[in-house]
Amino acid sequence: MDSPKVWLGKQTPYPPSVQDTERSLSSVTGSSSGFGLALCKLLLSKGDKVVATLRKPADLAGLSAQYDSNALLALELDVTHPEEITHTFATAKAHFGRVDVVFNNAGCAVVGEIEAVPEHDARALMDVDFWGAAAVSTAAVRFFREENPPGVGGLLLNVSSMFGHNAFACIGHYSAAKFALEGLTEALAQELDPEWNTKVCLVVPGLFRTEVRAKAATVPVPPAYASVNATSGARKYIDAAWDPSRPTRIGDTDKAVARIREVALLESPPSRLFLGTDCVTSVRAKIARVTAELDASQEWAEGLLEDV
Repeated sequence: MDSPKVWLGKQTPYPPSVQDTERSLSSVTGSSSGFGLALCKLLLSKGDKVVATLRKPADLAGLSAQYDSNALLALELDVTHPEEITHTFATAKAHFGRVDVVFNNAGCAVVGEIEAVPEHDARALMDVDFWGAAAVSTAAVRFFREENPPGVGGLLLNVSSMFGHNAFACIGHYSAAKFALEGLTEALAQELDPEWNTKVCLVVPGLFRTEVRAKAATVPVPPAYASVNATSGARKYIDAAWDPSRPTRIGDTDKAVARIREVALLESPPSRLFLGTDCVTSVRAKIARVTAELDASQEWAEGLLEDV
């Protein structure tokens, strides 16, 4: 059943017969652009209720003018401040009564060789892409269990990346953050009591037409890397992929969020949702490479048990 949802809360409880499939009040972090903004627009057009969180709610002024507060609540949120996350969930409950889906999307990127990226920039990235996402994840699980009506639960969608499976030169810290989020989300899903009815899904996109490159900080090429083909090629690839003046075909963000919403309506969402043929190709290549390395290591792995 494709009924209205609240993406971060719903005004009235669902009847027992649809508690597993009806998710209509959603929270969307990182709503100012990219997947977050596109998803907010889609959800509202479908009649879902949305709590859109972003650092500058004024950036959603145009959307807020189209929908009243019964449909859209825009809240200021910096995911690196745990107290703001707590306040956001409390405000959402006070306004809508519940939260059904959390789209955990806030993120940033730094382009540059790992050796060249200043530590404070790397730590700032990890604070948003990993620690911020981790804090939202734990707050969402607690809310689904303790604040939503008993047994209703909720759905947590953590946004990863194909670079969280197959790391890429010159975005090493971004890859590391997504690798870490993958591990955390896997472990979190194993820890949940089935009776809580809380679902967890990693959304794993390939390259999509968003503002991620335009907003990413770029570190100058250090002299030692000026003639390193791998890193210069990586920088060119990153720049070309998101250059709106080039005819490169990458993923359509609107099509992706439509798929995300479809998955959010499922009674049993997958643990991972891979988006884009480039993502599938990249992850398959990583699996093949690791499989070959694993096979080659078989004899080295044997005979290492401690003596009795």
